[in-house]
Amino acid sequence: MIDLAVIIAYVSLCIVAGIAYSGRPQNAADYFVAGGKMRGWFNSCLVGLSIAATLFSGISFIMLPSVFFSGGTAFALGLLSFPVAWIVLRFWFLPRYLGGPPGQQPYDIIERRFGATVRTAAAVMFLFMRIAWMAALIYAPTIAILGAWQLDRSWFWVIVLTIGLSSTFYTVIGGIRGVIFTDALQFLIIGLGIVFTVGFIIVKLPVSISEGVNSVVDVGLFDTFNVSPSFTTMTVWAVLAATIVGNLGNYIGDQMSLQRYLACGDIRESSRSFLINVCGCAVVFLMLAVGGIALKMWYLAVPDESLPSNADQVFPYFIATRLPVGVTGLLVAAILAATMSSMTSGINTVAAVITLDFRMRFRRGHPMTDAQQLRFSRISSLVIGVIATLSAGLVGKIGSIFDIVQTLLGALMCPLFACVVLSALRVPLAPKAVLSGMVLGTIAGWIVAWSPMTSLWVGPSAFAVAILSSFLLSMLMPKSSTAALLHNDKPSGLSYSIDTSE
Repeated sequence: MIDLAVIIAYVSLCIVAGIAYSGRPQNAADYFVAGGKMRGWFNSCLVGLSIAATLFSGISFIMLPSVFFSGGTAFALGLLSFPVAWIVLRFWFLPRYLGGPPGQQPYDIIERRFGATVRTAAAVMFLFMRIAWMAALIYAPTIAILGAWQLDRSWFWVIVLTIGLSSTFYTVIGGIRGVIFTDALQFLIIGLGIVFTVGFIIVKLPVSISEGVNSVVDVGLFDTFNVSPSFTTMTVWAVLAATIVGNLGNYIGDQMSLQRYLACGDIRESSRSFLINVCGCAVVFLMLAVGGIALKMWYLAVPDESLPSNADQVFPYFIATRLPVGVTGLLVAAILAATMSSMTSGINTVAAVITLDFRMRFRRGHPMTDAQQLRFSRISSLVIGVIATLSAGLVGKIGSIFDIVQTLLGALMCPLFACVVLSALRVPLAPKAVLSGMVLGTIAGWIVAWSPMTSLWVGPSAFAVAILSSFLLSMLMPKSSTAALLHNDKPSGLSYSIDTSE
């Protein structure tokens, strides 16, 4: 009961904090990008931690320890993807992206280069990707909690509805300000929860640290740095390709990240927030990796016949059976924190796509007042939150949590990433070729997902096919079609105004 009380208190605190910090959004610009006024060191920290919390969802909280617990220590090479992402964003992408006209929307960069059709296709792909992703990030911690506490399936929808609807509630009311504030708060709780768990294992381990390390070495936990050319196992090359392409895809192709760059208002503020994000992500990634290895040391020293065979459930099982009462509730709350932070970001961003990429662009003859914009945005948030919540029961057929993440983000995010990259390049390309490239990239990603290849290759394959086919098809098309939009600086859709004054 104490653990349940802690969880309820935490969820209630998130709702109250999200509403309290939201202020009074007046229109779509306020609701989705905070009017571009998230400036100064405090707001930079909030935005940076918000991006980190969005990317490190409850899926990451469960997936990464399970990967390292089950022998995937080569995934530690993913740490290298964070400095690579910072260099690319800081010195190439952000100056190009934020150097556009004032009042831009996240995917305006696509429309300026390739026209309204390609932008619309990108927006549709984003909708499918993020709704499926939100369903997966609710599903993952729910299954883990069921297994850890040995609850029957009748609890599935209770947990799913609690996570999904509570996240939806304060997102609908608060908009992006409430989302960013609660994201940052939840990220700090996530970090504290991981540090406490690792510290608890180290202090309570019945053998010395050196003996624990030797035990995981003896069972071959660190023998996974495979440099073979195999495409069916977790090789060094697969990890590097998947994490670099995947992280860059999240930071460049994902409207959730693009939305936050616009909320900062300018290149300096966005760069500072992004650096905070990179540092936060790297620290949490490292702690989750250490946590997975520490769990392996623990269960080698303290065998448990009831240990779940599914590695995805080991970390939640440890939390439920080994940590003190009250602390267990706090750690479960941390898992829910990670889930809710990503859920709220997803709801807000998908609602932004519906409002800005569809309603305000395709019904330009029927402009909305500020009050109508805000009402439509909130209704969109509510509908998206409910759909994503109810879809949580459909994603389990893809495989393990790790496979779900690699497949959904790889096959759908990476073609989007390719489209935004091509939009930022000043190279003549045919809009139809880029559109075809996105479709072919998505098809390639799903082919890899259902092949014997490791799911790590889904994203890199989708990205490579999308880029290469866009260039090759453009070469086969008339020059007039490839250069037509190269110097088009005005999207055809309606933009909202962002105050960029200091």
